[in-house]
Amino acid sequence: MENNNILIYTELTDEYGIKDVSLQLISKAFELKQKLNNSKIIACILGPDIDYSLIIRKLEELPVDDVIIASSSELSEYNYCYHPEVFTGIVKKYEPSIVLIGATVQGKEIASYCASKLETGLTADCTGLNITNEGCLLSTRPTFGGQLTADILCKTRPQMATVQENIFKIVPQPKHNVNIIYENIQTCCIENRLKKIFSEVKTSSSVDVTKADIIVAGGLGACKDNGFELIKKLAQKLNAAVAGSREAFEKGYITKSQQIGQTGKTVSPKIYIAIGISGANQHLTAIKNSGKIIAINKDVNAPIFEHSDIAIKGDLFEILPELINKIGN
Repeated sequence: MENNNILIYTELTDEYGIKDVSLQLISKAFELKQKLNNSKIIACILGPDIDYSLIIRKLEELPVDDVIIASSSELSEYNYCYHPEVFTGIVKKYEPSIVLIGATVQGKEIASYCASKLETGLTADCTGLNITNEGCLLSTRPTFGGQLTADILCKTRPQMATVQENIFKIVPQPKHNVNIIYENIQTCCIENRLKKIFSEVKTSSSVDVTKADIIVAGGLGACKDNGFELIKKLAQKLNAAVAGSREAFEKGYITKSQQIGQTGKTVSPKIYIAIGISGANQHLTAIKNSGKIIAINKDVNAPIFEHSDIAIKGDLFEILPELINKIGN
């Protein structure tokens, strides 16, 4: 009998924990599984020869049926020669119907390699997943510069999709036992074309926008005079992360890691303060899971107001100094 199994590439952090996007995909997979017959959720881990008991314990609190662990010393750090090839071999062996991967730098590379090798379709940077009445994966992604969304079906198998971070919630399940499968990996037959010269970890003083409870973001309207200086002062008062739209990044006011939107980060803070941001669809999609959205814009017809919990219509250069002073030290 053909299976409807869902295989999830469970990406590890540098500290050998599980990335949030993988946990989010596992939770979403449980929702998809309810609409499929003869289906299991399989988490696939590629990593070094270490003790995975803490990771397994974490997965036991999520709706995982099987955990495949492929370990080797060559998989200690991500390698574009080893990881994509090993993962593709696992997909070939277990023949899942659906493969889900986080749309991280690593995930995108593995997904594109795997789809090419297996000659199957891949929907990238998805913002929604569903199952049709016929039992097929329906992947939703932004298109036409984020102005529209497209629902995409894949005629080949496996059906593959990469999904943006923070689109879905992590939903714990009652603790249960999972079936652990250890794969014997032979990397000696894989040509390694990568030679590591040295590595350098750069740290940033800014709060990670994907982890922040409060985000203060500026758009085109703040890209003049001292607009972003005011935004930084407000963020400092609120212990918030500073972020911005694509326009703010292109004009050099923020870094790529601070960009919110289709080509940037997807976020889910408790409070999102949008300053001088009009509210194009590609930006709204990336902030839709925010707890509360507060918008400040002098354009009374700005689309952002239709999606805001609090709408402040006025000049940010008049409003922000007053707001900063009211908050105090």
